[in-house]
Amino acid sequence: MAEISLEDFQRNQSMRISRDIIGQSEEHDQKMQTNWQKMWETAHQHLVKLLRFLDQDYDEACEKSNHPLEKLADDDLAYLIHIRMRALMDDVKRKEKPGELNEIRHQLKELGQKYSELEQVNMGLVEANKKLQGENNNLNSHLSALRQAQKDVLNQTVTGTRSVAEVPVTPDNLASLPIWIKSWQASKGFEKSSVAVLVMGDTGKALRPSITKEMAKRLSLSMDNNSLDEAVSRLLVEEENCHPILIEKIEGMPEQGSSSGGNSPDVLRLTEEGKLVYQALAGHEPIGNEYDRLIRCHSSPEHTILNIQAAEFLVDAGYLIKGQVQEIQLSNGGSFIPDISAIDPTTGELIFIEVERDVHKDKMSRKQKWINLYEASNGNLYVFCDNLTGQRAIQGEINLALGGLNYNSFLTNLHGLRNGKRSEKDGGIWLSVRRGK
Repeated sequence: MAEISLEDFQRNQSMRISRDIIGQSEEHDQKMQTNWQKMWETAHQHLVKLLRFLDQDYDEACEKSNHPLEKLADDDLAYLIHIRMRALMDDVKRKEKPGELNEIRHQLKELGQKYSELEQVNMGLVEANKKLQGENNNLNSHLSALRQAQKDVLNQTVTGTRSVAEVPVTPDNLASLPIWIKSWQASKGFEKSSVAVLVMGDTGKALRPSITKEMAKRLSLSMDNNSLDEAVSRLLVEEENCHPILIEKIEGMPEQGSSSGGNSPDVLRLTEEGKLVYQALAGHEPIGNEYDRLIRCHSSPEHTILNIQAAEFLVDAGYLIKGQVQEIQLSNGGSFIPDISAIDPTTGELIFIEVERDVHKDKMSRKQKWINLYEASNGNLYVFCDNLTGQRAIQGEINLALGGLNYNSFLTNLHGLRNGKRSEKDGGIWLSVRRGK
């Protein structure tokens, strides 16, 4: 076998590679040609279909003349389509009424505006519905609290005022009286002293200034009459051959000045002998002492005294004080016990009043307190404070706890009321009124 030179080998190799490349190129060209043919046929068919759609009569005429649309050139098809499209547009313009398009556009614009307005109205209704649902929930919570309060409340029965003349010590009841009462009855101070016993037994009053104030009313004397306080003082000590101790000071009272100004008042109660004397004079047992009753429900003697003083101001302002309300269960899972429940003389509604002293308190528990009062009272918060500083602090607590909620707050303080301050707006006892509902 003849040997092939390197030059011949390279030439043969080059020719073989060239033939392969040419073959691949021809194969690729054939595929491209096939694809182009298919694409052209597809496009041509679309032109035919479009012309047939635009002019069915022309299509049928071509078929009858043995010149179907498929045999027309692309340029001819495009021209025929163009002619018919222009004819259609001219026909639309001829049929179109003057200003009709503008009118349609105007109507569409108005409809769009009305739709936007309706969307706004709908959004407003949705928000109003949410608000009404919230108010309904608040009212239901308030109604539940009122029902519980009305069920549990014990109306305080204030016996009508009595004078010594109405319940005289007569020979008929002398047998039931202690022996020493004859000497007391004959003493110079019996009239005023016996009224002090009657006041305490009739009303349950415990604060010395309140007792002497009621004595002044019954005896038609000025409240500044020193003999009233002297009559009470005589009953605080034993008078030999006259009477034993009939009234005693309750122990554990604060000795320092009151946070509402001035000294803390003496807190008094009838002794057992005093109760016996009252029963002999009045013919029935005395009402329970208000301090002894309330101290069980409050945190300290100071808070109890402030509750009594607040209730007295409320009564003077025309409010009807109701009895101690038991624990009210709330829909938020919490509970609430109002310090004072009273009937508002202007509306006839039962309101809950919190009594607050100016002392340091836990912030978290305070926040929950105002949230609970908000729910129980339907957003009408009444607070009776000891002084202006405490009142301002409480207002700050309420604002912080109820931020974002709608509520009304009615605040006042004992120090200001004692000094003659009243609301500039209506002359009432609520010195700070903020309405957010």
